[in-house]
Amino acid sequence: MNEYINPNKLALSDDFFKLAVLEEVQRYFSNSFIIEEWQQYVMKEINQTFDNQKTYRSFDYLCEIVRSLLVNKKVTQENIREVFKEHHKHVLEQIGEYVNEDFPLDVHLSVNEAAVQLAKEERHLVSSMDYQFHLVRNIVTQPKAFVSAGESDDVFQAEIKDSRGNVHGMARVNVAGGLDMPFTDEEQEYWDKLRTAFSAMDEMTADIFDIICFLFLFAPKDEDGYLYFHSNDALKLRSNLVDPNSSLEVRERDRFNIMSRVKALSNIWISLKEGEVIEVDESDLKESKKYKYRDFQKMFEVGKVRAAYDENDKFLGIYACQIKPTSLLTSFLNENKRLGIIDLSALEFHPVRQRPEKRLSRYLATQWFIRLSKNNLYQPFTVKTLVREIDFPVRMRGLDMYDRFVKALDELKAKGIVKDWYFTEPVDFSLFGKTGWLSYFHGLKVAIIPSAEMLEKNKRKLSILQDQHQVDSLAINQMIESLTQPVIIQEMGQRRGRPASFEPVVKKAAVGRETAPAPSQPVIGKEEPAPEITEDSLTAEMVIAERERRGLSLAKAAKEIGIGYNTLKRFENKETKRRNKKNDLKIVQWLKKSQLEE
Repeated sequence: MNEYINPNKLALSDDFFKLAVLEEVQRYFSNSFIIEEWQQYVMKEINQTFDNQKTYRSFDYLCEIVRSLLVNKKVTQENIREVFKEHHKHVLEQIGEYVNEDFPLDVHLSVNEAAVQLAKEERHLVSSMDYQFHLVRNIVTQPKAFVSAGESDDVFQAEIKDSRGNVHGMARVNVAGGLDMPFTDEEQEYWDKLRTAFSAMDEMTADIFDIICFLFLFAPKDEDGYLYFHSNDALKLRSNLVDPNSSLEVRERDRFNIMSRVKALSNIWISLKEGEVIEVDESDLKESKKYKYRDFQKMFEVGKVRAAYDENDKFLGIYACQIKPTSLLTSFLNENKRLGIIDLSALEFHPVRQRPEKRLSRYLATQWFIRLSKNNLYQPFTVKTLVREIDFPVRMRGLDMYDRFVKALDELKAKGIVKDWYFTEPVDFSLFGKTGWLSYFHGLKVAIIPSAEMLEKNKRKLSILQDQHQVDSLAINQMIESLTQPVIIQEMGQRRGRPASFEPVVKKAAVGRETAPAPSQPVIGKEEPAPEITEDSLTAEMVIAERERRGLSLAKAAKEIGIGYNTLKRFENKETKRRNKKNDLKIVQWLKKSQLEE
């Protein structure tokens, strides 16, 4: 009987070696266009039918790297597979420059597709969870914070502050910043037309900031550390398409807006404070000269800028560029123990309509990472801290601010970023609109519990901290395990309010093991059926709770019910002097319909 020979362990000829490399690289490099070009190149080499076939140095160099990693090993399919399994990141980084030369960036192509698709599938970005890094990102969304630096009409500066007013550094913007590039007249005109730094500083700019930093960690870079950022990278990560083969609807205006943000980021300089951060009065800070700062550094350096032309050599626009974060940012990104997860929804939220959701997503990601390492995950947030982070308009009215605040948290819950949230005490809505309402609202506290999935995704990074004995690994594991259990929200008869004396109870698991309750953890168990709703039993709290559950504003709920905005507002605030039976009936019918649709 002949002995079985595993074909994966057979020595390969040069031709079969190339085919094996081509097969294995596809597991880690998802750009189908480049793979197809390489396939044609290899097959024509094997069949010696070149027909003016272009030589792809990128694939030749790929084969050279694989051979170098196979030194003292037999050239087999199995060993080639092991090389890619262990060294694929290094291999792809090494060939990045040659890929860029063989396949110039254009409207159809980005060399970062593997990293982009991974983020889409995993539904998260990896970024620094350092709080100063978060503050630096925030400053690019706040053009109104900048004032003239006095040195030039084109230079403006702003203090980088946290929510308590502590100063962490300074940011400067050169609104007339340009690039010394050998542009054609058309290219120079397009670059000049890109929006100035101030008009391009918003939540979308923070998105581009996060995307570039993420690609710096995972995408190929050249020998000078530049990555090739393509506008397609941002378009795909900010869309909700998951399938890499799905068509992406692209408008030229979208590309223009993305590259405007890149231009803005390249014209921002940052100087972070040395030593400990101290709290000072703004007026004192302006007069003081004693605070030491590091030298100002650019946030990002831009190298070559890639322009796109069609088949008729007509200029289309600037779609891509070489870019890299400077040492100011890489000092955070290279600190592996501080890397964590931002849910991809933070990019997908609309930069204007869903600005509160976008800002809260980033802030909570940072806070949860920090709190998990300090074992105080369940500590409530003050509304004042969250409202300042959201940065609501100054003139926003009381109940409007409350409604928008609640809607943002409910949306994060709907997206799976938040498992649950609630005010730690009942909210007194009679105070809204009266003198001192803002102080009252700011003084409230909110418990926000992250989803188990969010914490699971951070587990790998947290294990680094555990190994260094910087956190209590048992406590972290218990918290993560507890968050995998279902949550039931108790009916408190108030909007999202829970009494201060609320004590969580965790029942025995199905296997008979009792799980230790974490601080302020919600109740696990079955919810009691809601009582029948009638006109006599109708209360303002019922309407408030239902509207809250569905994330409806007062105006939208009033429209659904069929009554006026002021009528519903007075009913919720218990300001109705005499109940209207017809209105009560409409509200009851609306509540019943909502419960049926639940």
